[in-house]
Amino acid sequence: MSDQPVRVVFHLDQDRKLVDVFCSAVQHQALQAGLQAEHGTQLATAAADVCHETISRLGGNGEIVDVTLDTFTDRIEIAIHSRSLALPAVGLDRFAPSGSRSGDDRGVSGVDLLSRVDRVLYNTDGGVARTTLVKFLPAHR
Repeated sequence: MSDQPVRVVFHLDQDRKLVDVFCSAVQHQALQAGLQAEHGTQLATAAADVCHETISRLGGNGEIVDVTLDTFTDRIEIAIHSRSLALPAVGLDRFAPSGSRSGDDRGVSGVDLLSRVDRVLYNTDGGVARTTLVKFLPAHR
């Protein structure tokens, strides 16, 4: 991988199938950055969980979720943004250990999410709710 950061931006509507396309890009970029296939899959799964949770909380008014996939020399960051004053950012508190999300009967726990990534950051600022997943690359762990 070069020393130049790589950024890819996705605009996802409420069609959950688009999350699968995005996750394929995450896996590809993770391999290119030097992560083992298993770790790339874990990162993509964590991103899918957050994207699905964010989409499930949107209204039906054509709202979208913006996702930024950034690859740096030491880490990969996936930032999931939604623009709705009514939505707090999706963070670990949203992933209750025994909770189930709408449309998904298996749920995901905060512990499970953190087992797939190295950091989860989240905030809401200026009407934009943002959850960022960080996975450090092997040489920088």
